[in-house]
Amino acid sequence: MHLRYLEIFVRRLAGFVLVLFVLSLMIFVLARVVPGDPARMTLGPSATQDQVDQLRARMGLDQPILVQYGRYIGKALQGDLGDSIVSGNPVSRDIREFLPATLELIIATVIIELVFAIPLGVITARYRNSWIDNAGRLFSLVGVTIPAFLFAITLQLVAARFFPSWPILGRVDYNLGAPSGPTGFLLVDAVLAGRGDVFLSALAHLALPATALAMAGIGQITRITRSAMIDNLRRDHVLTLKSFGVPEPVIVFRYLLKLSSIAPLTIMGLEFASLIGNAFVVEMVFSWGGFASYGLTAILQKDLNALMAVVLVSGVFFIVANLVIDIVVSIIDPRLRFGEAGQ
Repeated sequence: MHLRYLEIFVRRLAGFVLVLFVLSLMIFVLARVVPGDPARMTLGPSATQDQVDQLRARMGLDQPILVQYGRYIGKALQGDLGDSIVSGNPVSRDIREFLPATLELIIATVIIELVFAIPLGVITARYRNSWIDNAGRLFSLVGVTIPAFLFAITLQLVAARFFPSWPILGRVDYNLGAPSGPTGFLLVDAVLAGRGDVFLSALAHLALPATALAMAGIGQITRITRSAMIDNLRRDHVLTLKSFGVPEPVIVFRYLLKLSSIAPLTIMGLEFASLIGNAFVVEMVFSWGGFASYGLTAILQKDLNALMAVVLVSGVFFIVANLVIDIVVSIIDPRLRFGEAGQ
């Protein structure tokens, strides 16, 4: 049995590596065929054509695309993702600097989604067609249809009007002197350094951007949870339990909640990876300075090495998130273990 699991895991991993390879090749080719010369953008408009040509040769941009790609992948496998033409730093160093900020924001967003969306979906299904259900569905619709940046701006305005002392920019109060800890996660580094003031400040700074980013996910997951709960409430074994006098709250929380959480968890796996791409506007509104903002700058400045790194890191997170969700779902429902349903 364990060999069977290992075989399935290796097969999945090979598929993910293939997807990552195709993704990297597509982005590499697209990044080099769009208008704009990275060498010219690096040197500026005052540089001579000879200087631009020399830099293009040093960057390898005068070689065929497939040769450039082969060299890039060869170095990437050794941990060298090249240098950023914007920051001037190795891209790997930029990733270590910016990625923890966005991951901290995304983890907080996912926690908010879990805390609010699944209970709200259960409640609206339990009281379906009542005013509670209608209010929950309206809230979900608002969350899905309104863009995250509008939520971000609205939360900033509300906080500035009614809670003027609430922080609306940055990751922590600048006068606190945040610790430069080993992880880059301010909350974790504050705990490791024993800085309760920094921890509370970072938590307060995190609240508004994470809430703004979570609204769409809350709306989507609430709707899916509600639908799954309503479908399961109509199943024969649930009707049998009701006929034996089992209280409905017991049926919901003991028998249905786990089964109904499969679809929301699957959506959350996709949501976790997509949040890296969706976070850039929220990061800009709140001056968050994370990986998503770094990616946006790379796109606008045609910073090819940084752009490739952003896409590859996002792809890796997408793959890992899907693999984790597969494992969690297989634990919840053995029929779906590693896609073996029906076999």
